[in-house]
Amino acid sequence: MKILITGISGYVGSSLVRSLKAEHTIYGLDSVVSRYDGVERVFTLSEIADIPPVDVVIHLAGKSVETHDLSHAFEYFKSNAGFTRAVFGSFVRSSAKTFIFFSSVKAAADKVDKKALTEDMEPNPFGSLGESKLLAEKYILNQYVVDKNVYVLRPTIVHGNGDLGNKNMRILYRWVKNGYPFPFGKFECKRSFTTMDNLCFVMKKLVSADIPSGIYNVADDGYLSVREVYEIMCSVLNKKPRILNVNKSLIRFVADICTFFKGFFDDYRYQKLCTNFVVSNEKIKIALGIDKMPVSAVDGLSKSISEFKI
Repeated sequence: MKILITGISGYVGSSLVRSLKAEHTIYGLDSVVSRYDGVERVFTLSEIADIPPVDVVIHLAGKSVETHDLSHAFEYFKSNAGFTRAVFGSFVRSSAKTFIFFSSVKAAADKVDKKALTEDMEPNPFGSLGESKLLAEKYILNQYVVDKNVYVLRPTIVHGNGDLGNKNMRILYRWVKNGYPFPFGKFECKRSFTTMDNLCFVMKKLVSADIPSGIYNVADDGYLSVREVYEIMCSVLNKKPRILNVNKSLIRFVADICTFFKGFFDDYRYQKLCTNFVVSNEKIKIALGIDKMPVSAVDGLSKSISEFKI
């Protein structure tokens, strides 16, 4: 098949190229134009009309770094909603049969307290990332498309190929590397992750198999607590775990003080390190006809940590 990947220069895009290039012809659309092994050609936005007919469009391009800074809201909506609308419009008018939109679990929720997040829950995003992605999702799913497959993927934190997925994971990595103790021993803090190998597996299936259109969460099986992530990092980096069981109320108090004075450990980082965010991947596994993802959460994270360079 012929596949167009937007945002091909990113680490997700480059990973998909390595996964798909052996069996498919790959084209790219990106603001960064360069030559990539296994890619026929990368087009700029001004060259959209020159892109040859393709069978599949994988839309990765957009702003994915989470922020609650309202001063950047326009950029998020322009990139994630406006540009997606333009790309999807081109897909509808083309002969391509499959469209895969790389959204985010943040389009569904900013917090998940008790139950695992499922696709049928009412979306309640907070912040420019989630709100702009949800707007793009609604536009895509409200279009009536005949004889085409349209998939909206909501991945959790994606890590792999030397990238730990987000800033908070890289901060925790440096924390471990410097030998600092882990003060959140009293918090279980269940979090879902997505190993790049599992994401590529899902993408390969969607490109080639007849899967019902719709919204799908993408995540590894189960979850990892932040404490387990810390311990895995210690194991990979040959560091002795040093876990402190600091009182939860004290941790919350420090977060409140830091939030007021704009300190480092503010409410945002408290949410990332001390609260749950578990995502169900049952729907995508049922659609793919599998019982479990190919790579476990522990093995995937261990591999990503071992390949990470700072």
